[in-house]
Amino acid sequence: MKKLVFLITVWLTAATMHAQTKVTFAPQWNAQAQFAGYFVAKEKGFFKDEGLDVSIIFPSNSQSCHVLLKEGKCQFITNQMLDAIKIRDWGTDIVNILQTSRHNGTVIVGRDGRNPLKMKGAKVGKWNAGFSFVAMIFNEKEKLDYNFIRFTNNVSLFLSGAIDATLAMSYNEYFLLKQSNVKLDANSVYRFADHGYDIPDDGLYTTAAYYNSHKDTAVRFARAARRGWEWCHAHPDEALEIVMDYVNRYKVSTNRMIQKLMLREILRLQTDKTGKAPFKLYKEEVERANRLMLECGFIDRQTHFNDFVR
Repeated sequence: MKKLVFLITVWLTAATMHAQTKVTFAPQWNAQAQFAGYFVAKEKGFFKDEGLDVSIIFPSNSQSCHVLLKEGKCQFITNQMLDAIKIRDWGTDIVNILQTSRHNGTVIVGRDGRNPLKMKGAKVGKWNAGFSFVAMIFNEKEKLDYNFIRFTNNVSLFLSGAIDATLAMSYNEYFLLKQSNVKLDANSVYRFADHGYDIPDDGLYTTAAYYNSHKDTAVRFARAARRGWEWCHAHPDEALEIVMDYVNRYKVSTNRMIQKLMLREILRLQTDKTGKAPFKLYKEEVERANRLMLECGFIDRQTHFNDFVR
């Protein structure tokens, strides 16, 4: 009898240890180095170490990561802080559980070496999926009256001459423009982070309802994700290999050099003045972002730090 009880205890313990909580994660864009830490956390077993069985899905032109979260098709997403504040204003009560980006990576590039600040009324490309609020705030504050033209991805609209300037991420489209021999200098490239608009970009989000009912799962997911990003900082070359596996698996149109440059810039954007990544949002950053969004009329209600950050 004692032997039987012992065997049952061992079996139950093993079953408990191997039981994995199934969750789904959706980044805000295609498979690329922007999300390397999450890919690493899955492939190196960091999620599994936390008792999580994580599936990764990607948004489409018709279903953003916000829509996927709202419809219950995933439990965790990434997004920029300004977009997250807007999503809350729309009525989806999302909360930040890990802040990966420390800085803003958005730039605006003027055609033919022209200064974007001197292009009042210009046709400026912006992403159809969002991610453009810092530029829209800048436009309102500087009274430039830009005519924003939506594009899906890539820089073809700018290269074709259809627009006067384009928004670009310092870790993505900027390098595509560079590869296309576009003139990029201090006059034609306006980096928002260098001119008083350094509003942190990407973070990890879930809904307040999910967090309140599955706090332990959310904490474990965030912990594993942070571990994945810390591993990327320590092992960038190996992290790039994992990224390229995802790029090839999902048939993303890119190349190794672009992804290498992207990863390097993403990791730079995560670090503070000490050279370390704090992986957190600060109260003054959230309050300033809300104030700017309110002043420019992009939201109707303020998001308070204690409601927003877990």
